[in-house]
Amino acid sequence: MAKEPSPADQNATPKPAAEKQSIFSKKLVLIGIPVFVLQVALLYFVAVKFLGSPSHSEPSKQAEAEESKESGEPAVQNIFVVKDLIVNPAGTNGTRFLLVTVGFELSTPGAQKELEKKEIQLRDALNTILGSKKLEDLAGVERREELRTQISAQVGSLLQSGAVNNVYFSKFIIQ
Repeated sequence: MAKEPSPADQNATPKPAAEKQSIFSKKLVLIGIPVFVLQVALLYFVAVKFLGSPSHSEPSKQAEAEESKESGEPAVQNIFVVKDLIVNPAGTNGTRFLLVTVGFELSTPGAQKELEKKEIQLRDALNTILGSKKLEDLAGVERREELRTQISAQVGSLLQSGAVNNVYFSKFIIQ
């Protein structure tokens, strides 16, 4: 005699298939999607790094030179920057400070390389000059030209090749 399946047996048969499908979809969500996103991100960075042209991100030196010829101004190529120099001005007893970033326009690339090698001497010269000034001397905008001249002369004495054409203060903060 053939045994008829009971309703409990009929419900039990589809359950494992549904569980397998549910586990598969959970694995797909938990593993597959993050792996796919990671692959897309990696592909993007590889494409940008190796296939992207540098001319889109920054102008070339030739384009800068052509632009400066059109405007009639010479292109500034040899700039050496001393970033974020902190000095205590004279007479403040360490209660006030000057934060300054100084740029030097140099006449030759050789002078720029020379300043790179003598950065410690350059920082010391700047500390000496700026640290000897009183707060009133540093705060006055009209005295900045005198300060530029003094710094230019001192830094020029450090150089054996080339000269300092100009001194720029890109950051000059007194606290």
